[in-house]
Amino acid sequence: MSYDLEIGEEDIGYTYNVAPMWYSCYPNKGIRVVYGLSGEEAIPVLRKLREYMEDNKDKLMKLQPDNGWGSYEGAVKFVSKLIMMSLRNKDAIWHGD
Repeated sequence: MSYDLEIGEEDIGYTYNVAPMWYSCYPNKGIRVVYGLSGEEAIPVLRKLREYMEDNKDKLMKLQPDNGWGSYEGAVKFVSKLIMMSLRNKDAIWHGD
């Protein structure tokens, strides 16, 4: 299973196995915190998430899935890709799942 997100004409997905890392920053929504936000609105939210992940690497590394599907590094790269997609689609709205 994976999170499938889209904005504008772009879509992207990443495994649910890293969800605890994202919920660590946004306990109520995890990565879904961007759903319903415009690209422009999502940029600071995603930057905060990436910064949180970088600042808490040791803690989040312990949350890596045992099954090998997903990783800390992959989760950070995914968030960075979401930021880039938001920058390219500032007026579009994030949707997912």
